[in-house]
Amino acid sequence: MPVVDSRPPGAGERGPATVPGPRIALPPVSLPALALFLGGLALWATATWLLLAGLASPWLTVPLHVLATFTMFTVAHESAHHTAGRLTWLNEVLGRLSTLFVAAYGSFPLFRSLHLSSHHHAANPGPDAWVTQGHWWQLPFRWLTIDFRFARRLPQHLRGRPAAERAEGLVALAAFTALATVLVATGYGWELLVVYLIPQRLGLGLMMWWFGWLPHHAAQAAEGPAGSSPLRASLRWLAKPVLLHRNYHLQHQLRPVVPFHRYLRTRDGRELTTTEHRAWRRLTKSFAEPPAPEPGPRRFHRLRVDHVEPTGEDAVAITFAVPDQLRETFRHRPGQHVAVRALIGGMPVRRTYSICSAAESGLLRIAVRRRDGGAFSTYANSQLRPGDQLDVLPPSGGFTLTPVPARTAHYVALAAGSGITPVLSILATALRDEPHSRATLLFVNTSGATTMFADEIGALARQWAGRLHVIHYRTDERDPDLHTHRPVRHLDTVGEALAISHERYLSGRLDGTRLRALLQNRLHPAKVDRWFLCGPRGLLDLVRRTLAENYVPDEDVHFELFAGAPARRPQGAPAELSVTVGKLTSTVVTKPGETVLDASLRAGLDVPYSCTGGACGSCVAKLVRGRVDMDVRYALTEADVVENRILTCRARPTTAELAVDYDR
Repeated sequence: MPVVDSRPPGAGERGPATVPGPRIALPPVSLPALALFLGGLALWATATWLLLAGLASPWLTVPLHVLATFTMFTVAHESAHHTAGRLTWLNEVLGRLSTLFVAAYGSFPLFRSLHLSSHHHAANPGPDAWVTQGHWWQLPFRWLTIDFRFARRLPQHLRGRPAAERAEGLVALAAFTALATVLVATGYGWELLVVYLIPQRLGLGLMMWWFGWLPHHAAQAAEGPAGSSPLRASLRWLAKPVLLHRNYHLQHQLRPVVPFHRYLRTRDGRELTTTEHRAWRRLTKSFAEPPAPEPGPRRFHRLRVDHVEPTGEDAVAITFAVPDQLRETFRHRPGQHVAVRALIGGMPVRRTYSICSAAESGLLRIAVRRRDGGAFSTYANSQLRPGDQLDVLPPSGGFTLTPVPARTAHYVALAAGSGITPVLSILATALRDEPHSRATLLFVNTSGATTMFADEIGALARQWAGRLHVIHYRTDERDPDLHTHRPVRHLDTVGEALAISHERYLSGRLDGTRLRALLQNRLHPAKVDRWFLCGPRGLLDLVRRTLAENYVPDEDVHFELFAGAPARRPQGAPAELSVTVGKLTSTVVTKPGETVLDASLRAGLDVPYSCTGGACGSCVAKLVRGRVDMDVRYALTEADVVENRILTCRARPTTAELAVDYDR
């Protein structure tokens, strides 16, 4: 079986998301979560009053306080997963208030990040291992000290967290320490002990028994999916209200986006639709999406240039006239690209450009920005005219979206400069074909003059008012757009959070601080279904790192780079390479360290390629026999890797014989 030896940089940094979707529709306010909070608050206040008024002994009030701690933990847990309702501020408020009753020495943001980290690193030893492993006599002590287990991870965890989160955690710890010191010093140490410290510790132990130990041990003869052991069906009537559905907590491990009061329906298969269940089980790649067509032989076709129009400073949009017999050949999915070839100065030059017209629009349009020293970009901006002809490969690429009319989703696209070209096609298609979906575009440019498709983006924002929000980031503070569209006001931060206007202009870059602020408000990960990123490597590295810090699943983030990886030092041994392209098979002997693409071109084979950096995907071929070393896989999807597709521009043979097929 053909094998790719090496993994791309960054591979394996985060495992697949615990929940591959679908997302569960939530009301603005989850009434069960709110009722649980109010009930827990009333219970805690009543128990405290009974004790302080001398109307009840600690033997009664401590169990009541323990129960209040248990209910408050459920509220904090729901808020950490943003399942207390769609309103972000409600989750933040309920999370912070409920955390005071569970562990006042810690902050809600730290609890949330630690908890989500355990979900996204499920393969590592976590809370379940701590509370279920060990001798029987150790288990109660483990349940009672679960917070110490998390405290051991805290120093390493804090190094990767935002400064505001670290500061809030330190403030919470300092405030709790100061308050406890004052209470003890003023003679209220006993009250502190029986009202808070003892119930809080017992409550943690109770929760770890319910959450961690019980699902794996109760009624093992009735063991269910994922190794869970729910309580016997005859006890459901008691377990559901008393344990707050926590005997089904392993359902939460599989689907963190499901609210606690819907665990049972999810476990019994009554929560998800047929297509949602098929998608969750990976029976289909996504909800009702048709399978991608099988790749076939790719060859250049001579197309006539129909229009050449300026779109921003030093950029043109090129529309091709596609003859009827090639309509299906050049039918594209939003976000795909084409390789274009021209004879410039007697030399063939090929480049790859994203298609910026909506799918099914009947148009094949690309945009080319002039680059210093760029042969094709200079030619396209200064010499190309309607009526000229260019060689064009059929569309390809995996940076795509297949619209589903029944889907309700929130897409976020981030583009910088000419990165808008694939994003524009994706957004236009999604908004047109998915009437219940909405989108947010974060667009970074130097100024309005250099912004590609500025008028078209404005028209889309007006056309889909309420469904498309555009935030422009302009790095040139002199840009007129920053001063003519909307003056800077003190409410800008609130406006950004609520997206009051449909097209806004902000001065400066989109940095990590700004992105984290968005992630804490209207672009909270629980409110976004997919991210589409296109721009330079530095920006995309920053964005992907920030999204990872906020536990956005890898599978929800799709990206495409401006350019591929730099060339690396040649290594490896010669190999006998068999190349199939255009239904013809040729053999060539590679040089040490030579890529499959370089060897094919040296032999005069007409194989597809463009960027030679692993970013565009034009050179994808199927590895039929042998092994290769491939340092980057930017343009490959997980499905491509499973099907043994390789980027020939980055693949170097590591076996004496190798066979690749561009037609399969």
